[in-house]
Amino acid sequence: MELRQITYFIAIAEAEHFGKAALRLRVAQPALSRQIRQLEAELDLELFERLPRGVRLTPAGRTLLAELRGIPSQIDRAVATARAASAGLHGALRLGFIEAAAWQGLVPDAIRAFRAGFAGVELTLAALPTAEQLAALRRGEMDAALIYNPLPASDLTAIALERHPVVLAVPAGSALADRAEVRLSDLVGQPLIGFQRQASPKFFDDIHAGFRAVGYTPRYIAELMAETEILALVSAGAGIALANSSQMWRPPHGVRFIPVVDLKVSLQLALVHRKGHVSPVLDHFLGILTAQVRGTRATNKGPNRSD
Repeated sequence: MELRQITYFIAIAEAEHFGKAALRLRVAQPALSRQIRQLEAELDLELFERLPRGVRLTPAGRTLLAELRGIPSQIDRAVATARAASAGLHGALRLGFIEAAAWQGLVPDAIRAFRAGFAGVELTLAALPTAEQLAALRRGEMDAALIYNPLPASDLTAIALERHPVVLAVPAGSALADRAEVRLSDLVGQPLIGFQRQASPKFFDDIHAGFRAVGYTPRYIAELMAETEILALVSAGAGIALANSSQMWRPPHGVRFIPVVDLKVSLQLALVHRKGHVSPVLDHFLGILTAQVRGTRATNKGPNRSD
């Protein structure tokens, strides 16, 4: 049974006349009659009673009509949905992100813009540590990950977005808390809370390269895996820590953030996806991200700067 035969059958059943159906379909009546005879032969059923002035459905024809009536519209919907998916207007986007990046700026702005512009796409969000995002990405459980300082990987593509400076987090009661800025020399003698290298190798190495450049040897009282745990200890007054400046948008109770003028270290936020796996939906989201990055750079550059 072909879609054309189904369409012809429904038209004749509704018009109860081969000639009227042929006019409606803009098909020659002999061709229409031939298709229905072939359909009846294939099904081994009589679908119409031929009358002097038109036709009437047989019981078998009425039953078949009831079952087939919605098929053309279902096919139209399926085709429209497929076209929307091809254009990135329908489907799903599974996105992972680092929590610190989602409080303000690029990531939440892009998510809001994507939801507004692509309401037909089901957006699934998951705040996960970097290692868990990359594992989910490789298993095909996630379409893209927003992480900091991605390491080179042969099976992944990383698209750099923006850099977030590193700042010093101190307890509100610290002697440094009222300072507008600090230098690394101000950290001498202070109890320092840091990252374990395996949590973020590039961040760890960049920080310690900065320390070596000024001859500073840190004295760690704790080295942890998660920035939230580090800031919790800072809040408790246990020590000071270097942290992502994005944390300034949701400061823990009793924590102050201060720029470190002689530490030129930042965290590179990037979107990572499996190499060769960019769906139309992901392409739209990436377009929103990159457009916002360009807009931010243009704003920061200003009309009177040449850099």
